[in-house]
Amino acid sequence: MKSKKKQGTKSKIDPPMLKMRELTEATGVSKATILYYINVGLLPKPVKTNTNVSFYPPSLVEEIRFIKQLQTTHRMSLEQIKNIIKAREKGKEVSLLIEMNEVVFGQSDLVQMDKAGFCTATGLSMKELNAALEHQLLVPRKEGVFDSEDIAVGCVLKRCYDLGLNMEDIAYYPKMAKKIVDYEMEVREKLTHQKPFDDVLSITLELTKIARSFRGYIIDRTFQKEAAKQQFKLDISTKPK
Repeated sequence: MKSKKKQGTKSKIDPPMLKMRELTEATGVSKATILYYINVGLLPKPVKTNTNVSFYPPSLVEEIRFIKQLQTTHRMSLEQIKNIIKAREKGKEVSLLIEMNEVVFGQSDLVQMDKAGFCTATGLSMKELNAALEHQLLVPRKEGVFDSEDIAVGCVLKRCYDLGLNMEDIAYYPKMAKKIVDYEMEVREKLTHQKPFDDVLSITLELTKIARSFRGYIIDRTFQKEAAKQQFKLDISTKPK
């Protein structure tokens, strides 16, 4: 009986559980990164046998590789990765969810600038930057952090100012965008209401692609038609009498 108790106690600690060193060797990921994943909730906490010794289930090897793939290949944010891991834990097929995240939210940008760096990169003053944020002409994914898309729009804003435009002249863009997006969300809700998880993903993915096609096409063609009318008027007015 005594030997059976020892054997039972030993099975709780011995493999398949892994020590941190074994986990880092199996995944190629540093201890600091693994601990960070645990602290932000991407990985479960280890089993502690005493204050200094922790053991990890071998399933974490595949989980860590999966997280690194989402970060490096798909450049996803930690919040996106959390949602995908939660879905996978519930037995969902996540390949479509990964695709939807890429299409809807895009890949996380490697460029990360604070306000001072943004102003240097775009030529905008801090006052102009704050005004653009207030009018939602700049909409960073994370407050106070600017990526390459934000910088590109910031450079366009600088050209607007140089041309003599002010915030009020271009503030209609976010106002109209909100109306369009609100309607798009109503359409999505109508089509996805009480549908299965995979159907919701497929419909959302397709609607996003459709919406982006229509936004660019209709606005540009409408602009072209109005510009053509203005050009015609200009031609008439500039003809010599």
